[in-house]
Formats: sequence, C-alpha cells, structure tokens
Amino acid sequence: MEEKISVIVPVYNVEKYLDKCVETIVRQTYKNLEIILVDDGSTDLSGQLGEKWCQKDKRVQVIHKKNGGLSDARNCGIKKATGKYLFFVDSDDYLEFDIIENLYKSALENQAQIATGGFIYETDSEQTPYYAKENYVADSAEMLKRMLTDQDISSAIWDKLYQKDLFEDLEFPVGKIHEDMAILYRLFDKAERISHIDKAGYHYVQRQGSIIYGQFSAAKLSIVEFKEDILKFVEGKYPNLVEEAEIFFVQQMNKSILQCQKNGLQTEYQFWKNRLKEYIIRILKNSKMRWKTKMKSMMILSGMGCFLKR
Repeated sequence: MEEKISVIVPVYNVEKYLDKCVETIVRQTYKNLEIILVDDGSTDLSGQLGEKWCQKDKRVQVIHKKNGGLSDARNCGIKKATGKYLFFVDSDDYLEFDIIENLYKSALENQAQIATGGFIYETDSEQTPYYAKENYVADSAEMLKRMLTDQDISSAIWDKLYQKDLFEDLEFPVGKIHEDMAILYRLFDKAERISHIDKAGYHYVQRQGSIIYGQFSAAKLSIVEFKEDILKFVEGKYPNLVEEAEIFFVQQMNKSILQCQKNGLQTEYQFWKNRLKEYIIRILKNSKMRWKTKMKSMMILSGMGCFLKR
C-alpha cells in the first residue's frame, strides 16, 4: 500500500502564482497525498484561493495563521502533517507531475530515509536544469560531501522527499532567511541511506522582489552564520570533511564581506572581516582550497577588497 505523503506549502501573498503551484500538486501521478496550505497571514486573495482548492479536492486543507515567516509556516505544516513522508513546495514554484512518485519509488526501492532529485532554475527567459544524470544511493558522509562541494545536491529543502520522523527534534529557525541551510545538513546526518534520482522535477522560479534575490541586507548574513555552524558540526562529527566545509564557509564569508562593503554595512563588514582574520591561518593551510579563494581572503584583510568582484 502506498504511504501517505504530506505536501507542505507555505503561502504568503502569492495570488498570482498559487493556482499554478497547487494545480501541479493535485495532478501528481502519486495520489495518496495530504496537501497542507499554510496561509501565513496573507493580505491578498491567497487565503481565499486556498479555500477554493479545499472545495475542489478533499486532500487539500488550509491553515490560516498570523504572519510568522517562511520557517514558522513550514514548522506549522510539519506539526499538522500526518503522512509518513514530507515534501515541501514554495507557493510561487511548481512541479513536474511525476516528481513525487519518482522520489517515493526511489526511497522505497533503496530503503532510503531521504530521496533527492534535481531542480529546474527558471527565469522569465530560460530554464536551466541542475541534477546528477545518474541514480545512486549514499550515506550521510557522502551526501554531505556532495552538498559541501556543490556536486549535484542543492542546499534547498524543496527538491527532496523525507521520512517525517527525521524532523522529530528539528525545526526551521524562525525569523531567519536561508533557513534551508540551517536544517538540511542535520537531516542528511540523521538519515542512514539517501537515494538520488536522475531527474529534475521541481521548478524553482526566480522572481523579481523575492527575499533571496532582492537587495542585499544584514538579514542575508544568516547564510554565513549557518555555514559556519555547518563547519563546526563537521569538525565534531565528520573530520574527513573539514577542508570541504572550510571552503564552503570561507567562499561565502568572502562574498558576504564584499557585499557588506558595497552596501555600506560598516558594522557587519568589520565584524565578518575580523572573523575572517581568525580563520586566515586555516585558510592558508587548507590543501583543497583554491589559491584564488586564498588570495581573495588576503586582499580583503589588506583592505583591497574594493578591487574584487562581488
């Protein structure tokens, strides 16, 4: 018998996109779905559109709540979910019709607690798929390495299927952006087996004005904090991956420092420049780190960051 899969969709002021998103969920070839729309205090017609979907399809339910942000909405959906598996969809994205079935079959056949796929990066002018053109099964260490080295695994939460019990003691950090980065590595760590399919079935749509791609702000520095958390976690549990985790963190730190400088965030710029100084010996000793990254770190510390591309 097919297990129930809970699909969690945080919804906030997406009346232009919600119908397309939900349409591609209800039309999935995998039918045993619980579709949870979490209306996170929308001020447009998103909540009403969700209610209409409840009338069209009995598998759909809507939770209306005060605005608490994406993490809070996802946490709310997880608490409400009754399926054995969880799948996350952002409400301005959409799916290929067979993606959930393909991930479920992979998890089942490989006795995996997580099944991953790929995604299609979509703009107004083009669609670019990102995925490994192979099926494979990996353990926690191998999958973390693939994520840290950006081989074929995104750091996003939404192109993967998870056994719900992996979230038993985990929550998305409320009030932060780049929240996927804070939790995915812990999910990989808890899973004994992780399977990957050679398909990209999630359409990640970049829209003007989105939180991630809008103007740089201090709030976006959470990604540096999360990557440093990952480095510390790896140091304690996966010592063979420390150099990869250092690269993962340092590249982001360099980029964020330059963004702070460009956008006049002097307090944040000085803070992370000082943190970079604390890491410089490790950076220079890292045998796997490119000299280009090392030189960029040195130039930032010497005050020559203004000459570097951001």
